[in-house]
Amino acid sequence: MASPTMTVLAQAQMAAMSGVTYTPRYGACCPWCGRRTKISTTLPWDGDVRIRYHYCKNKRCPLAVMRISIKSVEVV
Repeated sequence: MASPTMTVLAQAQMAAMSGVTYTPRYGACCPWCGRRTKISTTLPWDGDVRIRYHYCKNKRCPLAVMRISIKSVEVV
């Protein structure tokens, strides 16, 4: 049986892969720690949707330590 921490970490990793909401005003937040993220790659607009990839800026966050990229989706 997986520990509760591993389960929550797996859920945060799935949220990072499936995409979090991005807003021009607030950016995107890390699904684990909730802090703002740093944009690493921005893809061109595809209709009304733009996808970006981020990394968590919190040095103590497990997603930052494992260098897991966080996908964000902006919709106009």
